[in-house]
Amino acid sequence: MHRSKAKVRRIPDWKDWLVDSESCASSLSFFEGHRAIMTLDREVAEDNLRGHLKKTYHNLDLANRLFEMHIRGEFRFRYGGENFYDWVVTVCYYAMYQAALAALAALRKTSENHTATVCALIHYYLHKKGKLGEKYIISLQLMGSIGKQDVQKLIDVREQRERASYSTSYSTELALAQNALTDARDFVFEVRRILEEGLPKDFLKEI
Repeated sequence: MHRSKAKVRRIPDWKDWLVDSESCASSLSFFEGHRAIMTLDREVAEDNLRGHLKKTYHNLDLANRLFEMHIRGEFRFRYGGENFYDWVVTVCYYAMYQAALAALAALRKTSENHTATVCALIHYYLHKKGKLGEKYIISLQLMGSIGKQDVQKLIDVREQRERASYSTSYSTELALAQNALTDARDFVFEVRRILEEGLPKDFLKEI
């Protein structure tokens, strides 16, 4: 007698969310139910927005500095062929992630992990249209305010970070660090542009 194998339901991921708004919304509800995505008080959200954005630039400045020091040959390494390009990629990822958290804070949301952050980012900035926020909260943009390419960059840099940080057989090269910097700058610029369009004129003047 043969037993039929139960069909295993595949858990949706970011690729599904990009093309399927219902799947994205369903996953977001799951994350909210498990408190991986939570709603903030307005004052806390405003503080988080500024704090995350400052941390974004803190990380981006560090990544740029590390890269420039490499180019100028200012590091002394312990081993032949050693470099710190893996840390350039890592810090670029954190710059992008902090920018994503700033975008969520503009909606009075906070996230507890990367997957939930990406889900919420896609839901609110790709699939949700025309919903206005409160004072000091960004007005949600039309679908595509953060395009698929920008969300993809966030995922790509995360994957690069994991490869660079945890794989001893993978050697992070100059081109990888250059690409990570370019993608991080582009992503941060896009988030900043959206925030400035939705927030009061002077809200980000000190950042």
